[in-house]
Amino acid sequence: MFSRGARTWASTTPPESGAEVAGARGPASAEETQLRLLVQRVQGGDLAAFEQIYEATKLDAARTLRHLVGNRVEVDDLVQEAYLRLLTAVKGFRGESRFKTFLYRVCANVALSHLRWKRRRPEDPFAEPPEVVATGEDPERAAERRQAARLVEAALERLKPKKRIVFVYHELCGMSPDEIALAVGSSPNTVRSRLHHARLEFTEAMQRLVAARPVGGSHGRP
Repeated sequence: MFSRGARTWASTTPPESGAEVAGARGPASAEETQLRLLVQRVQGGDLAAFEQIYEATKLDAARTLRHLVGNRVEVDDLVQEAYLRLLTAVKGFRGESRFKTFLYRVCANVALSHLRWKRRRPEDPFAEPPEVVATGEDPERAAERRQAARLVEAALERLKPKKRIVFVYHELCGMSPDEIALAVGSSPNTVRSRLHHARLEFTEAMQRLVAARPVGGSHGRP
């Protein structure tokens, strides 16, 4: 799906080259080694290799974007936008960080654009996210999980976009402040400061949402 437009891609300058990204640590995993080999092929003009990168990372990118922008958003378009940006940006990848960190930076930029747009279009914080029910999951447990997901999403929406991204990357994706700094193009100290304030604001938002929650759950359901 991304193999079209190779000539156009080959003549463009990446807006987010990531050349300033630094701090790769430790030996590369087998996955990282494979991704870097694919990147080298893409940088040489092999667009089929980009298809392989897409197939290898699309689920992780979709999961990350869903964390960043919320469960009520259909992320397919955002995933497409992220990979179209990546197709250009990957020319500037020099291996100073993990490739996944480089990908997360692209995802963060896409999410920032979406969240800024979304803040101009307020929505019902208790609107239903898409139903995702695990096979064989107990209905009562599934209802509790959905209710918790709604509260977390509503609390996240009260964070400013940059704080939300830092919070999600640390708390939900398990990234360190140093790695987040690489992903968002900021300093580790700035990340730590945003994370500190995001935690306080998230906790306060959760407390308010729980206190204001309708009796019997959202929309009056148990």
